Amino acid sequence: MFALRRLQRIKSVFSQHGIPSLRSLTSNVEQQKDDVLVKIENPYKEPRKGCVLCNVTVDFKNIQLLSQFISPYTGRIYGRHITGLCGIKQKEVSKAIKKAHSMGFMSVTHKHPQFMKDPNICNVKHLD
Repeated sequence: MFALRRLQRIKSVFSQHGIPSLRSLTSNVEQQKDDVLVKIENPYKEPRKGCVLCNVTVDFKNIQLLSQFISPYTGRIYGRHITGLCGIKQKEVSKAIKKAHSMGFMSVTHKHPQFMKDPNICNVKHLD
């Protein structure tokens, strides 16, 4: 609707000044009516970030994996802001750690010394 009004205004301006290119303007407007909008994916959309454990199954018997997410000195479970896990995997890890504590697979108060030299998954810097 607005395009037609705009075209009529442009026609009147061109007719006053005697510009002969009116035919090309009207054909462009007719072509725009026939054009169909094509839905494309956003090229600037950032890819979905997955956490470290999204493709890994978390088991309470895998003490070496679970020990990466507890403090070596206090035995507390690290939060999401430290581990970088998604909410679902963070909940699975914390439940598995609690189950491993209750079943006696892991120590409650500290990290097992055997796992102290393991590489850090969640990039926490510890005092040596």
